[in-house]
Amino acid sequence: MSLTDQERLELHALCDALVDAATTDAQRARLEEWLATSEEARRCYVRALALSASLMDYAGEMQAEAPDAPPGSGRVIRPATWVWALGSLAAAAVVVLAFWLGAAQQLSGPDEVASTAQENGESIARLSGAKDSHWTGRALQAGEELHRGQRIELAGGMAEITFDSGAQITLEGPASLDLLSAWDAVLHRGTLKANVPPEAVGFRVSNASVNVVDLGTEFSMIADENGATEVFVLKGAVETAARDAAGNEAPPVVLREKQARRFARAGGSEVRDHDAKLARFMRKVVFERFARPVQYTHWSFDGAGDDFAAADGGDSPPRFHSLTDGAIAQMRAAGYRHSGMHFDGQFSAKAAFPGIRQRSVRTVAFWIKIPADAPLSDAGAMVSWPLGGVGRSVAIGWNRNPAQSPLGVLRTNAGRGYFAGSTPLRDGRWHHVAVVFSPKAKGDKGEGGMQLRQYVDGRLETASAKHFGKRGKGADTLAAATEDALWIGRAMDRAGREQFRGTLDELFVADAALTPREILHLLRENKPAPPEMLAAQ
Repeated sequence: MSLTDQERLELHALCDALVDAATTDAQRARLEEWLATSEEARRCYVRALALSASLMDYAGEMQAEAPDAPPGSGRVIRPATWVWALGSLAAAAVVVLAFWLGAAQQLSGPDEVASTAQENGESIARLSGAKDSHWTGRALQAGEELHRGQRIELAGGMAEITFDSGAQITLEGPASLDLLSAWDAVLHRGTLKANVPPEAVGFRVSNASVNVVDLGTEFSMIADENGATEVFVLKGAVETAARDAAGNEAPPVVLREKQARRFARAGGSEVRDHDAKLARFMRKVVFERFARPVQYTHWSFDGAGDDFAAADGGDSPPRFHSLTDGAIAQMRAAGYRHSGMHFDGQFSAKAAFPGIRQRSVRTVAFWIKIPADAPLSDAGAMVSWPLGGVGRSVAIGWNRNPAQSPLGVLRTNAGRGYFAGSTPLRDGRWHHVAVVFSPKAKGDKGEGGMQLRQYVDGRLETASAKHFGKRGKGADTLAAATEDALWIGRAMDRAGREQFRGTLDELFVADAALTPREILHLLRENKPAPPEMLAAQ
C-alpha cells in the first residue's frame, strides 16, 4: 500500500510523538496498524527511529575532566537529527549514513575498544541482578558498574544487565557478551533476553550471523558456538538483517510478536521447537539485587514566604533565597506541577548546600520551560554549584554557541569540559532534565575525572558536541571564595552576567547515580522510586 502525502505527514508526526514519549493510546494503535499493513510505513518507521537511535553508540557519553588537551582540540560530533518534513526522509537518511560512515572509521574491534575503556573508565551499564551466577575470571557483583568494551563471560546461572539507555538484558550462561555502548552489544554465544522500553528504541544486539535492532519491545536470542543465532520476538517487533561470511548485511526483515527466525552463514531457516523455546523465555526469574540507600533533597517551589525550603531536607532543610529583597514574590509563577520559579534574566537564587562541591556521585533533575524566543544573552545556567577545588564549577544550561553544537540543546559545563546534547529545549514546552555525575578513579596526574550522562524527557542524550581543554586564566575565580551553595537562575561564578530566562520546577538532588528507571519514576510520579519497585524491575 502506497502512502499519500497526508498519511506520510501523519506518520512522521506519530514517530515524532513516540520519540518524545508523548503518544496516546489512539496514536499507538494507529501506528501499530500501519506497521502491520504497510511495507512503506515500516521502512519509514525503521529509518526514522531504529536506525538513528542505533547509531547513538558512536556519539558516546561525556567524560568531563579529561586530561588536558590543546584549546580547540575537542572534536565536534553532529549526530543525525529528526527531519519531519514532506520529502525530507531521503535527505535525513543520507545525513545518518554519512555520520555513520564517518564515525565507523574510528570504531575498532572489541579488544581495542576494551583497552580504551580500561584507560578512561567509562561506564555504560551496571549488573543490576544475578541468580546462581558463575563467572569466568573475576566474579562480578550485583550493582557493579560495567564499562564500554567490557566482555562479560558468564559460565553459568543468570545475570541481568541494565544499560544507561534503559535497555535491560537477561543473560543465561554459558554466555559471552561484549558491551560496546549504552545502545549496542555483541552476543558471541549463549542465551539473551532483552527488554527495551520506548525511551531506548533502537537498542541493538548483533553477532557474526545477524544484526537485531529493537523497535521498543521484548526479544530473545540464542547464539551457538558455530555462529548460528535464533531470534524470537516476545512482544512488539524487531528489525533483523542477516550477515554473510564477509560481514555483509542482507536487506532488513521485520519480525513481529511470536515470530522467530534462525540465522546462519548458510542462510535463514525456521526455528525448531518454536513454542517450547518461546515458553522458556516467558518464565519469570527472581534475581538477587543490589540495594543502595539514596538520599534526595527536593524543592517543589510551592507555598508562600520569602524563600523556598526543601521538602525533605531534615531538621534544617536547604532554603533558596534571592540576593534581591522581595524578589522571590516576583519569581513565583505557574510551574509544571503547581507553582514554579520564573527567571526573567535578572533575578536568581541560591541555597546553602553543605558538601555540594565534593566530587561525589550525584544526580540533579528538574522540569524546565524555556521560551522559544529566549535571547542568547539570557542563556545563563539553570542550575550551578562549585566543583572540587579552586576555579571549578558545574553549570547546567542550554547551548547558545552554534559553532559548538545546535542552539538550545541541553549543555552541562563541568570543570574544564562541557557536554552538549541533541534535544532542543528552547521551544516553549516543559521538558524533564536529569544529569548524572559519576566520579572516576584518580589518574596518573592524581586527579580523578568525572563521567556525565544527560537525560531529556527520560531518554539518554546523544552527544552533539564534547570539548576538553584548559580554561583561560582567571576563569571561575569566584569558586574559591564561594561557600557550598546551589544556585538557580545563573552560574555561581559569573557575578550576575549571563542570567537565565525561563521557568524551573520540581528540583531534585540525589546522592547517587540514578538508573534510567529511577529517572523515569521522577518524571512520571514526581517522587523517588520505592525500594520494592526497584527490587522488582
